[in-house]
Amino acid sequence: MLRTFILCVFIYIYLTVLLRLFGKKEFSQLNVFDFVVFLIISEIMTMSLDTKDLTVADSVIATITLIVLDRIESFITIHSKKMRDIFEGRPCYIILNGKIQYQSMKKLRYSIDDLCHHLRVHNIDSVSKVAYAVLETNGSLSIIEKQDSITELPDAIISDGNINEEALKLMGKDKNWLMKELKKHHVKHYHDVLYCVKEKEGLYIIKK
Repeated sequence: MLRTFILCVFIYIYLTVLLRLFGKKEFSQLNVFDFVVFLIISEIMTMSLDTKDLTVADSVIATITLIVLDRIESFITIHSKKMRDIFEGRPCYIILNGKIQYQSMKKLRYSIDDLCHHLRVHNIDSVSKVAYAVLETNGSLSIIEKQDSITELPDAIISDGNINEEALKLMGKDKNWLMKELKKHHVKHYHDVLYCVKEKEGLYIIKK
C-alpha cells in the first residue's frame, strides 16, 4: 500500500509538471496531435501501476519522448502553414457574408440544429444577425455579428509572411490584386508582412 501511495504521489507531481510543458495554448485549443498525446500519456501511466511489465522508469522515458515529439510538431507547424493545415486542419465557414454554407455543413456533418444551438449559446437568436460563423479546428464555433464586422473576411490574407490563397479566393481576389494593394501601402514584398486583413475601408497591415 505504501508503494502504491508513493507511486501515485510521484505520478501526480510528475504529470502536473509534464503537462505544464504543453503550455496554455494546448489546453485552450487542443489539436488532434495534442489530444492523442494526452490519451497515450494517460494510458502509459495507468499501465505502470497495473502491470509489472512496464516500470515507472519506462513510463517516464515514454512520456518524455511524447512531449519531445509534441514540441517538434509545434515547432514545425509554427514555421510551416502547409504542415499546420495537415496536423491541425483548417477552420471552415458555416456562415459567410451572412449566407449559410450548406455544402460545407454537409461535408462536416454539421446540422442546422447544431448551428442554432451554438448561436443561442452566444446569445444570438437569429442567423440573420450573423456575418460570419467559423467552425474552428478545435470544434468551437466563432461568431461575428453583422453589427460588429469591419472586415470583408475575418481571415488574415497574409500571416507571418505567407499568403492565404484560400482567403483570397473566398473574397474573389488573387495574388496580383494583393501585390498592387501592398504597393499602395509602400510594402515591397509580402514576406515583410506579419499580418494583413482586408477591412471594408482597405487593407490593415502590420509589418514584421
